[in-house]
Amino acid sequence: MTNQHQNSNYKILKLFSKFISFQSVSTDHKRFDEILKTVEFIKKELIDIGFQVKILKKASVPPLIIASYNFCTDRGKNCKTIGIYAHYDVQPEDPLDQWNTPPFELTIKDNKFYGRGVADDKGHIIQILTSIKRLIEVNKLKNNIILIFEGEEETGSTHFEELISKVKRELGKIDVFYLLDFGVKDKNCGKILFGLRGLIGFELTVQTAKTDLHSGIFGNMVNNPVQIIAELLTKIKNNQTGKILIPSFYKKIKKPTKNELFYLEKAKKNNRDLLTKIFPSFDVNGIISGYTKEGIKTIIPASATVKFSFRLIEEQNPNEIEKIVLTFVKKNLSTGIKYSLRTLAKLMPFYTDIDDSYIKKSADIFKQVFDDVVFTRTGGSVGAASTLRKLFKKPVVMTGFVLEDANIHSPNENYDEEMFFKGIIALEKIFAQ
Repeated sequence: MTNQHQNSNYKILKLFSKFISFQSVSTDHKRFDEILKTVEFIKKELIDIGFQVKILKKASVPPLIIASYNFCTDRGKNCKTIGIYAHYDVQPEDPLDQWNTPPFELTIKDNKFYGRGVADDKGHIIQILTSIKRLIEVNKLKNNIILIFEGEEETGSTHFEELISKVKRELGKIDVFYLLDFGVKDKNCGKILFGLRGLIGFELTVQTAKTDLHSGIFGNMVNNPVQIIAELLTKIKNNQTGKILIPSFYKKIKKPTKNELFYLEKAKKNNRDLLTKIFPSFDVNGIISGYTKEGIKTIIPASATVKFSFRLIEEQNPNEIEKIVLTFVKKNLSTGIKYSLRTLAKLMPFYTDIDDSYIKKSADIFKQVFDDVVFTRTGGSVGAASTLRKLFKKPVVMTGFVLEDANIHSPNENYDEEMFFKGIIALEKIFAQ
């Protein structure tokens, strides 16, 4: 490695390290100052590169960053405007005791970068900035660039549409959007996604008493809220088959086309992997109730709270699913049971045309970096995808460069060092197309 490359990589890693140090956990309102510090950090870097930056704000909402770099003004075949989406917010770091390194310190170990957000999604932002900066320095940037960096992706992009609508006219000139929030099949095989599942999440609280009660005195006399919730959950899903038992839940699902199945079959790891991409699912995300510290405390809890969510597929509208879930819960809780049910997040499923010319062209470009490229769906959700298509009706190419063992949303989140730098090269080719 030349001294020039060593110096360049040192600057990249210094920038990456500073970025990771900001605890931009969007779900934790106590760390909102960290969100604002992150925004100022990104803004400064963008201005230094030569971008014009707008910060779209709303009280107590992580700001949306819009940055434009105008290379050419003669729009047409030789002058495209590329929109690039990524997010700067991260998941909470807990459970902290399962981390092998400090979560908000960039650590390089065994040829991997460790830290909260390195893979999801701060690493991609560093790759985006680095690739554009390099192209500008050698005068090889051929297109206009508009960056869209969100700070609310990990909490369901609740205000994304509202904020981005403020610059709808400005962003209307974008020819194609790239969403950088995903990964590759392996080190030699790139990946482009043509589908995301949707999401709807709920919080249910059941209260049966004003205070915790002595189980020896009140056992069999009063309802136990944990048991009520447990019984309800068994009615929602058959745990043996995975089938969701709520009436009309599957009413509008759309089967994959033969073409989609061909690509999914090629990209799958196993049949179980295929299930997470094709079918809806239900999961309990957490239960809070009673005494959970060391030892035992023989009580009947006064209340219990459960958070649960459904992943949805094409043609399943979260608003319609919300209605049937509300009806189902009401019908299956006994009369007189005091409860509250609120919706925490709603994201539409997203699917795009595999045969779109920008997707095909992107795959051809990636083949200059990878041995092969696969087309597939993912079981996850990114709310920005459906919003961007709804507002701008332009192609959306979804990709990324992290490996499948990156521990996204888990302790010891990591980004393979080779893939990190390989991704920068791939983006340089995309932006110089």
